[in-house]
Amino acid sequence: MGKYRRINVGSGRPLEHLAHYSRALRVGDMVMQSGTTAIDTEGNVIGEGDVAAQVDAIVDIARQSMGKAGGRLEDVVRTRTYITDLSVVEAAGRALGKHFRDVRPASTVVGVKRLARPAQLIEIEFDAVDGAEQNAQRISSGRPTEEDFGYSRAVRVGDRVFIAGTSALQDDGTVACPGDVYGQSKITMETIQGALEEAGGSLGDLVYSKTFLTDMSQGDGQRKARLEVLGDIRPPWTLLGIPGLQYPEMLVEIEAEAIIGSANDRQTIYTENQAEKARGYARAVRVGDVVHVSGCTSIDADRNVRAVGDWAGQYDLAHEGIEAALKEAGAMLGDVVRRRTFTIDRAEQNRPYGEGPPWFKDSRPVSLGCRISGLADPEMLVEVDAMAVIGASQDIEWLSLAE
Repeated sequence: MGKYRRINVGSGRPLEHLAHYSRALRVGDMVMQSGTTAIDTEGNVIGEGDVAAQVDAIVDIARQSMGKAGGRLEDVVRTRTYITDLSVVEAAGRALGKHFRDVRPASTVVGVKRLARPAQLIEIEFDAVDGAEQNAQRISSGRPTEEDFGYSRAVRVGDRVFIAGTSALQDDGTVACPGDVYGQSKITMETIQGALEEAGGSLGDLVYSKTFLTDMSQGDGQRKARLEVLGDIRPPWTLLGIPGLQYPEMLVEIEAEAIIGSANDRQTIYTENQAEKARGYARAVRVGDVVHVSGCTSIDADRNVRAVGDWAGQYDLAHEGIEAALKEAGAMLGDVVRRRTFTIDRAEQNRPYGEGPPWFKDSRPVSLGCRISGLADPEMLVEVDAMAVIGASQDIEWLSLAE
């Protein structure tokens, strides 16, 4: 038997087989749910036009599939919500909060351009850790929204800290530094720093970060703030352009994860010319057997975008980048337990599911795919990030909700 107990759960839907992913997955004490929408077993959208009904359906699907892997919603430590209509963000938040008011996971909510079908309003990812209901330290900023929507600023379980999507929202409900990406990013990073310190960690313990930016032309302001706050710290990082956040005044939201005590006990991985270092991030970080890989694109060492205009070509190059980073960390593609694919809305996905290199045919990690508004370079069409656990490719137990 492998070092980590791994269970992959499928729903039996053909798309999971074609696109090489699982509905839910257990690795060790963690259970993760793929990005989930309100689709019934016949492939029909549940609750068309009703975001609260779609949230309820998604939670029910997650309860079943995570439960098949031995997970519990009461142990959820993180949710990520991707929503196509920002006018229903509050309704979606209250609907999700109804299920998690006592659980209080770290939560991220961002707008996206579209999901797989026009009738799908919302897609949600879930992460759970065994025993979190009793053993988690939940850190609050004291803002009313956390009570209303049932989430925490950060959740610590053991040595892991999950930090919610964080913005420059102030205690009085207004957004600081209107129109100023640098100012909002600086406040956001300092809020993350404060949450980490309250959890007993530091910025040096960060192993993952993702920035959602509403205007990619202002990326330099966000990068400047990151560099000022992080100093020499270089966690993996993914930068995504999105159409909007919860409030129109919000320009940036950042989520993160940390492993307490890892600041001086990690392997930090860069590409050959270490171009990432000057931009404030690493290609990947390994702590113990866990590897987080930054968002990978088709960009080369000289920051030229390859396969211009070719979504499939860029997608394959992104996976080659992930594979190279994993190899340097002592991992392989089969060890990947989660991947997320972010495609520019205007891009033509010029290869059907099931064609092209079978990157995850035999391992099927949990996955997410959605359409966003921008990436770091206008010629980039797709970005993929990943998390791997070394040894997780061994002895996979396959379960189906249809059984």
